[in-house]
Amino acid sequence: MAVARSWRSELSRDQLLGIVGVLEDCENADGGAGFTEVLVDSIGRNLGVRDVTFFQGGSFPEIFDDPAPLLTGAAAPLLSVYRERWRDKDVFAMPQARRVLTTDGFASLQDLSRLPGPQRSYVVDYLNPNDMQTASALHLPFADGEALVGMFETVRSWDRSDLLAVRMLARQLRSRTATITLGATAARDPLDDLTPRQTEVAELVSDGLSNGEIATALSLSELSIKKYISRIFDVTGHRNRSELATAVLRREHGRRHQGRHQG
Repeated sequence: MAVARSWRSELSRDQLLGIVGVLEDCENADGGAGFTEVLVDSIGRNLGVRDVTFFQGGSFPEIFDDPAPLLTGAAAPLLSVYRERWRDKDVFAMPQARRVLTTDGFASLQDLSRLPGPQRSYVVDYLNPNDMQTASALHLPFADGEALVGMFETVRSWDRSDLLAVRMLARQLRSRTATITLGATAARDPLDDLTPRQTEVAELVSDGLSNGEIATALSLSELSIKKYISRIFDVTGHRNRSELATAVLRREHGRRHQGRHQG
């Protein structure tokens, strides 16, 4: 009863109808691209969000490398610019944002204090000039990966009731999407963008070698190895050695598995 009273006292009728509208639309949608299109359209209509985007990937870092994301409104014509200049500076790719998104299912710029320089530039030099003054995102787990639903507006501040509404929606959607398979084309492996030397360093990281050990193995200075690893993180979107090692090992396993099938 306390929960019911909280809903009635905190949320307006329009907010409740918006949540129900999105959930009903998604309940009637199949998986795959059809579900993505229904979700993006429904959030725009029912929550009154001007620009909605949908990026997916096999893991959280891979979301930002989605080869075929769905973008609407002001965000739609910006995909090539985003990929070329801003992907690695995306505010929602930061570890701080990742923690909030994967825990609560929702994050807005208001939740992300003290942005580093590159992320401040993302907001000031990319979002704002393109008429996106506010930004927020929903994180959704799927049976075959993860996704972020971006929501962008000229002006939108999330007050207490808005935050309650969108977090309640996120909770309901996350329980629904966890059983859905998107089945889209697999995202391009960001490891493919590494140079041969960077790939060699990444493989040695996956073998558990320290920077000093890698430097000895490749006859390079330890400072050079640090620079290589920093660049590898920039290119792949992986945030630490553990993520990088997991990605390398997963690719090696996939290639061995494919080789056995071809044999």
